Amino acid sequence: MSNRSRWSVFPAALAALVGPALAPSALHAAGFAIFEQGARGMGFAGAYSAQTSDPSAIFHNAAGIAFLKGNHLYLGGTLIAPSSDFTGDSPYPGAGVTEKGDAGIIVPPAADYSHQLSERFVVGIGLHVPYGLRTRWTNRETTYTGRFISKEAEVRSISINPTLAYKLADRLAVGGGLDIRLSSVSLKRNAAAVDPFTFGVRDVAAVDLQGDRATDLGFNLGILAKPTEALAIGASYRHKVAVDFSGAATFTLLPTGNPQLDGAVAARLPSGDLPVTTRIEFPSIVELGMSYDFGDWTVAADVDFQQWSSFDRLPLSFEGRPDLSTVVEEDYENSRIYRVGIERRIGENWAVRGGYYFDETPSPAASVSPLLPDADRHGLALGFSYRAGSWSVDVANWYLIFKQRSTEGVNRDNYNGTYDNSAELFAVSVGKRF
Repeated sequence: MSNRSRWSVFPAALAALVGPALAPSALHAAGFAIFEQGARGMGFAGAYSAQTSDPSAIFHNAAGIAFLKGNHLYLGGTLIAPSSDFTGDSPYPGAGVTEKGDAGIIVPPAADYSHQLSERFVVGIGLHVPYGLRTRWTNRETTYTGRFISKEAEVRSISINPTLAYKLADRLAVGGGLDIRLSSVSLKRNAAAVDPFTFGVRDVAAVDLQGDRATDLGFNLGILAKPTEALAIGASYRHKVAVDFSGAATFTLLPTGNPQLDGAVAARLPSGDLPVTTRIEFPSIVELGMSYDFGDWTVAADVDFQQWSSFDRLPLSFEGRPDLSTVVEEDYENSRIYRVGIERRIGENWAVRGGYYFDETPSPAASVSPLLPDADRHGLALGFSYRAGSWSVDVANWYLIFKQRSTEGVNRDNYNGTYDNSAELFAVSVGKRF
């Protein structure tokens, strides 16, 4: 093959390896919704949409705060320690290739406050992290085989949730609020190109994509009824939030040792920062739940319906570079989470609780990747509370068991294999009544 023939394949190969790999991989909006918004609710495995014990109801069901007397402050956070292992398939990255995740510890905070204005009217405000993701892999700068898809990725999302709740009757309340969503994203990966002389794949650039913080609005609604003193039934709806991100991708060329290849890469790739935009539609969520008290016991059950089908396409536009811009089909499916929990009160000060949940993944096999190796999961919950006067401390622990997830040979980046994930979560919340 002549030099001219070799170089004729280079532009198409470079565009194919740089553009699509940057697009959907920057944000896989599945499997990283965070429901850990208070340690007492976590002790029930999240079955909390029909409970009215603390102002974390702002997140679970806004109507719940209508049943709180006086003023309540509830502060806490959750330590999340995820773990991921990957075993490759042939032909790439190859049978027997193994990689290990290195996400570290993630600590989303939660804060809620409710203020009773009258016998029927309560206002509140919550600060939550409804979505969050961090994925990193060991040896990501050198030998990690998925570095052309993602070395590091992070989604940061904070929701400020001013809320109103009103008792229509002694046993019936409605509530709602604004969801002021502040979000940002980042992705680090390497870009690859085919060496026209050896036809091998070479690292030609490091790409750092940083999205500026974007602010968008949603809303949430809830209703909670207590047909009897013992039984409560709740329903809530959190509307989808579409976020338009803008930012920049910084390309840093990596010398290959081949001056001709380096020159061709420099001619094709942007120099410095290139403006980039994308749009992510976070799903709407419907929660239905009940709780029942008998003696010193409470049992609760919830079903969450997550409308992930709205996340079907992901556009990524590089300013002035249509060759790098793309729209990727994601084809996510609606999913459900089933939750059950039980509590036993011990005297006036102590309570212990536990629960279980099953979370269906909305992600098709083609979208499973190093950015989010999502899978169906089982969650086991344990927790306890101590209350003294107007103060309370709630503690909870979750252990998540993921089903092994294979890409089934259909991964969109042709990075096929099996992921084996787990996670441990530990939460503490402190409450104060005024």
